[in-house]
Amino acid sequence: MSIRLGDKTYLLIGKKLDEWKRQKGFLCLGLTIQALSKSIGVNRTYLSNYVNDTYGRNFNRWVNELRIEEAKSRMKTAENSLAEIAAQVGFADLAHFSKQFKRKEGLSPSAWRKKLR
Repeated sequence: MSIRLGDKTYLLIGKKLDEWKRQKGFLCLGLTIQALSKSIGVNRTYLSNYVNDTYGRNFNRWVNELRIEEAKSRMKTAENSLAEIAAQVGFADLAHFSKQFKRKEGLSPSAWRKKLR
């Protein structure tokens, strides 16, 4: 059962997350919900509920999707290897990046890049 947050709390969390996303805090390797909640000064449970309610997914999946969008942007403009891009956007290894990318996009990163060209 999730805790229902008030409108003011949701607005505050939303503003803090918007700034965090603008600064691309999701690129940090090893990011956890505990670390993010501490860095933006928000209760971990409230942050989790906000992400679940607002984005319809859990924290890890939401962060992975932010990272994948950043990776797609980099794949459009850079000639870096997929392993380099995976590391740049916060994935610990290429295999995990590829799995998460395919889950979201329906194609492997290499197939997506090839299709782009």
